[in-house]
Amino acid sequence: MIQLIYIDKEGYKIMGIVNDYISKLMSFIKNEKYDKSKPWLKYYGDMPEHLSYFSGSLYDALKISALTNERRIAYRYFGLEVSYRSFLKKIDRIASALKQFNIVENECVTMCLPNSPESFALFYAINKIGAIANIVHPLSSTADIERALSETNSEILFCGDVSMPKARDIKVKHFIMIPTSNSFGKVMQLMYSIKAGDNMKLDEGMLSWHDFLSNGNSGIDCYVKRGSNDPAAIIYSGGTTGKPKGIIISNGNFNAMALQTKTVCNEIKPGNSVLSALPIFHVFGLALCCHTCLCAGMTCIIVPKINTKKINSEIKKYKPNVYPAVPSLLKMSVDGMKPGKNALKDIKVVVVGGDYLPQDLKIQFEKFLRECGSDAVVKSGYGLSEATGFSCCTANMNESDVINGTLGIPNPDMDIRIFEPNSDVEKETGEIGEICINGPTIMMGYINEDEETAKTLVNHSDGKIWLHTGDLGYRNEDGLLFYSSRLKRMIITNGYNVYPIELEEIISKCECVSSCTVVGIPHKTKGQTPKAVIVLKDGYEDTLETKAKVRAYCKEHLAAYAVPSEIEYRKSVPVTAIGKVAYRELEKKHKKK
Repeated sequence: MIQLIYIDKEGYKIMGIVNDYISKLMSFIKNEKYDKSKPWLKYYGDMPEHLSYFSGSLYDALKISALTNERRIAYRYFGLEVSYRSFLKKIDRIASALKQFNIVENECVTMCLPNSPESFALFYAINKIGAIANIVHPLSSTADIERALSETNSEILFCGDVSMPKARDIKVKHFIMIPTSNSFGKVMQLMYSIKAGDNMKLDEGMLSWHDFLSNGNSGIDCYVKRGSNDPAAIIYSGGTTGKPKGIIISNGNFNAMALQTKTVCNEIKPGNSVLSALPIFHVFGLALCCHTCLCAGMTCIIVPKINTKKINSEIKKYKPNVYPAVPSLLKMSVDGMKPGKNALKDIKVVVVGGDYLPQDLKIQFEKFLRECGSDAVVKSGYGLSEATGFSCCTANMNESDVINGTLGIPNPDMDIRIFEPNSDVEKETGEIGEICINGPTIMMGYINEDEETAKTLVNHSDGKIWLHTGDLGYRNEDGLLFYSSRLKRMIITNGYNVYPIELEEIISKCECVSSCTVVGIPHKTKGQTPKAVIVLKDGYEDTLETKAKVRAYCKEHLAAYAVPSEIEYRKSVPVTAIGKVAYRELEKKHKKK
């Protein structure tokens, strides 16, 4: 065993450095010796390769955190601060009220709600009684809400006032309306009710939130013991199959994601705050901005809808220590009004997911942070809803090791391999193939979609079940992961493989271009060709001169077969609810032709 020798102050310092160096060297050697098929372990440092996971439910995990951090602030909401002790009481009261509907174990309870204290608490209350939270986008169409109810045989709908125009006429056994303003102060409640009055009107048979709680019996024992393999939630995503699917996520999936996140990111700890603005109907918002941070004893700054047009003012107002974001939000910040010299000094780390983060944007945003008083760095990750969040990231890596464009290294217990698409033949180092994931955060499956589940969760010859992501990428000799494209976004033109993300990065460097999105469009002889959708920088107009300049740039910097056959100029590109580019919207008109 290596011991620290106390000689004098200077000697202590020298021996401390030596021992620290030797410890790191031994850790490196140990990892290399342990498994040479996992070269990324050399970046782990003191981080363990394997973790011991909690075997209980989401509610059990939250309760442990609440009892440990009972005096800390669990959440802030428009001036309201609530402790963990009070939050747990709120959950328990809602759970007792739910029993008035005679809910049985594994019954689905549908939530069509924005982020709010009520939606956060309801999520855990549903889990406490052994039911499954069926979580739907609050701005979904009537048909989508009805489909989510039908597919899960759900007879109970908790609906926000923002969803009432689409949900009001839906026939369901129990309909409870929760206004976004329920936890507002009295003055704000009054102002909100004036603005949203029509949406807050109840039809016959509907219950108000107040009446729902009043009808509950707080004296009954409503706790149902659940394990890690039991389903906890269903969320909806386009996923890897190209159309919305109900993704079943277990208690164990959520709790594994929480522990992995806490392990890889030092700022996920008690006392720190997180901006919980990413919606809970998306896994990034639910698993990370809600469950992970509450299990870590953090304060969730709950925001129902963030004003992206004033994103810098919003961040300045909420003052989070941890800022979860998607790349489009970073782009808006860089292009927006500067909030002031020390306006963002509270930010300690920025975690980005949901879409690919270009290296140039990372550099620009970190420069923007420094100008606003924060020395935080941007940590990116890679994952998807079917993996309950992110499976690899740069959070635990030294910035000097973060090579341009890398998605980082796998989380503890996560194995990420590159296979020939639709097979279990592993690709060689540096070769592009399908990114596949194995580990404790992988979903249980798609609801009522056995065939799609079998295509996505594939049992390989190694005996492991691998999640086939539908994403293309490669690993370098150090085990770092790099993203190339969606398998379905890859453009095959005249036999050449064209990866849209590479074109987007190159075209975005043109002096006229603010942002660029590339999609594949049909071609009579070539099969497909690239089309570029471009948003110009301020000061540039959609003129013949500008178009000629962009076209000349593309011909100079791209291979002949990769030059876009068509370029469309827009003021903005369509995005999804969490700010990802809606590629299908851009492709739609060409598919109709």
